[in-house]
Amino acid sequence: MKNIDASLLEKLGERWLKTKIQRMKNLLRIAEADEALYREIMLSLGYPKNKTQFLELALITPFKEIKKLKEREKIEKALLHRAGFIELREGSLEGFDLSLKMDKSVWNFKNIRPANYPDRRIKGISVLLAESLPSLVEYFLTKITREEKELVDTPEKARQCVNRIMDFKGIGILRKREMFFNIILPFYLAYLEGKKEHTSFLERLFQLHPPLSENSITKSFRLQIGEKYDKLVRSVKAYFGLHLLHKLKNSEENML
Repeated sequence: MKNIDASLLEKLGERWLKTKIQRMKNLLRIAEADEALYREIMLSLGYPKNKTQFLELALITPFKEIKKLKEREKIEKALLHRAGFIELREGSLEGFDLSLKMDKSVWNFKNIRPANYPDRRIKGISVLLAESLPSLVEYFLTKITREEKELVDTPEKARQCVNRIMDFKGIGILRKREMFFNIILPFYLAYLEGKKEHTSFLERLFQLHPPLSENSITKSFRLQIGEKYDKLVRSVKAYFGLHLLHKLKNSEENML
């Protein structure tokens, strides 16, 4: 860690983003845009222990079915039923297949904070799903296009732009910022490829936005380098570069 400098973290941040963009391109080859974005958002709700479960839930309750439900309460009930958390009576949701559902036992609750329990995450994301109808992709694209008109030339302005793009209820602001950089930003860089008026704005947010909240990886790095941390990790690009560096370092150690 002694030879790390800001330029290395920036380069690794660019590499991290390219990998994310390629993932989104691959998804867009096999699924319609709304379904691809929906699956990625649902997958992100799982954290480490429930990712597979949330992806399965998204696959058995696709976005095209979410659109038919229209209202938040119905969307929430449908997802909770399909996840196995509640039991709906026949006819309670018109035209909704109640026979298709997961078993509650597949979900992990151990060592997870109550606020992050999967059933609570389902209730939270139902707010966004209802608000984004009829198109999840158009919902965020409208917000991004609106923000492009702003002069974003400082970290604080970049943070304000991201906050406005992710301005919906049901999920905390820190988690929404993570969602923006892990999913929304790379998705639209893939979806809008070749449209520089959009992509240059998103790239500028990645360059300028301050680092996200600290976690075990950043705390460990801070302990190792001390006061140099704030000089090296000054942007979200460097922040994700650090996370890729950690991943690469662990991979090398596991090969020894």
